[in-house]
Amino acid sequence: MCGIVGNITNKPIKDLLINGLTELEYRGYDSVGIAIIGSDNKISIIKNKGKIKDFANKYQNKSIQGNLGIGHTRWATHGIPSETNAHPIYDSDKKLAVVHNGIIENYLEIKKDLIKEGFEFFTDTDTECIANLISSFLKKNYTMIDSITKTSERIIGHAAVLVISEYFPSMIFGFKKGFAGSILISKNNGEISISSDLHALSFDVGDYVVLEDNEIFSANSNKVEIYTDKKLISKEWKKINDKSELVNKGKYKYFMEKEIYEQPNLFLDNFSGRIDFVNKSISFIEEMNKIDLRRLKRIHLIGMGSSYNACLLGSYWIEKIAKIPTVCSNSSEFRYRDPVIEEGTLIIPVSQSGETADTLSASHLMKQSGYDQLSIVNSKNTELERITNNSIYMRANKEIGVASTKTFMSTLQILFTLALYLAQNSNSKLINSKLFDDYKNIPNYMNNILDNAELIKKISKKYSEYSNFLYLGRGYNYPIAMEGALKLKELSYIHAEGYPAGEMKHGPLALI
Repeated sequence: MCGIVGNITNKPIKDLLINGLTELEYRGYDSVGIAIIGSDNKISIIKNKGKIKDFANKYQNKSIQGNLGIGHTRWATHGIPSETNAHPIYDSDKKLAVVHNGIIENYLEIKKDLIKEGFEFFTDTDTECIANLISSFLKKNYTMIDSITKTSERIIGHAAVLVISEYFPSMIFGFKKGFAGSILISKNNGEISISSDLHALSFDVGDYVVLEDNEIFSANSNKVEIYTDKKLISKEWKKINDKSELVNKGKYKYFMEKEIYEQPNLFLDNFSGRIDFVNKSISFIEEMNKIDLRRLKRIHLIGMGSSYNACLLGSYWIEKIAKIPTVCSNSSEFRYRDPVIEEGTLIIPVSQSGETADTLSASHLMKQSGYDQLSIVNSKNTELERITNNSIYMRANKEIGVASTKTFMSTLQILFTLALYLAQNSNSKLINSKLFDDYKNIPNYMNNILDNAELIKKISKKYSEYSNFLYLGRGYNYPIAMEGALKLKELSYIHAEGYPAGEMKHGPLALI
């Protein structure tokens, strides 16, 4: 999941952009870059394959003066991870630069047409088509806003884009189309900060606005203007008052290690306001007040990666405890198979970031069809929260580690609590009171496991020489086997697969 930042400031611009990108590092990336308009009104781009820390060290002595710039962290989709393909991307004449989250599905067709117009291409990215397409319209004497509007209309796919140009050296432009993540624009005392994420905005105070689908903006130090259908519109600005405290590793060597050890306390926090252990009751009053449970016949959970694995286990719990038919779909497949959804189905999309593109697309499809939705997210003010308009928060605080740990556990906790709530709502006799007692003790069980960290290290060392792993599980343990295999792949780059234990003899056994 790529990240974008932009700044108009009177402070050192390079450091400000790098700090913003560092705040987006948790989203994952393979390359990084920034573009700055200098005092000579020329655009300078510096970029690098690899980590932000290495990028900052490489260019720490490179003096780039300016008050305006944009930056990007990239996960490669079109074109291999490389310095050339890293963003920002110039247009053919190097008069403007673009950063882009998303995928342009018809980029080859656009590229072919632009080559006929005389434009050159120097990267393998779809993003370069956006830069050259805007440039093409500018050369035909369209205004920048009209050029961006026509570019947005021409592309098919999803895009969150920032643009700077030597023709407008004091301005940042941008647009949003589809579900490529958020663009948040903030202002404070004559400065502008733009980011994919509220946490990465440069200001701890001030106002911000969220760009919606098919909206275009222009910004300078004095004002921000937002357009849709070429018309200037007014939008509600919100106060920046929800930025979490600065995150640090404390006594831990890695953020992921810290986040693993946070889980028992987070589990306790998630009990607050939701579970009454004395009266053995569940309350989701605020989160469920827009859901008509009298109409509820079925539940459909949607997620990807760790969220999908959590959804799968959650579907088992809801059926077992609440006796409500529940299915689980991978977001990336959901919208491509013409799903038949029964009336009275509650759609529950799950995304830690609230910005997972395929999950956003699936949720938007269900919104268009008029189904009730209840999203489970960790971050507030996200795209998924806005689509569903009804969310349960993981309360896991910011997760820096790319591999999900505490948010996976928080998702499981919410789904289990939701199963209890639905059972309570339909028939309290469905709930075994012992469930509450066992549930209350889970943080203690977690601490017991964490107390055995040294033993776990010894076991991991014993098996560290193996190059292939099969994780097997039955029933509730099958989704956990899937998650275990995913974690080994994500963190160790070792081949691993999760299978139902009963499927062992149908394929996997032949490889042993």
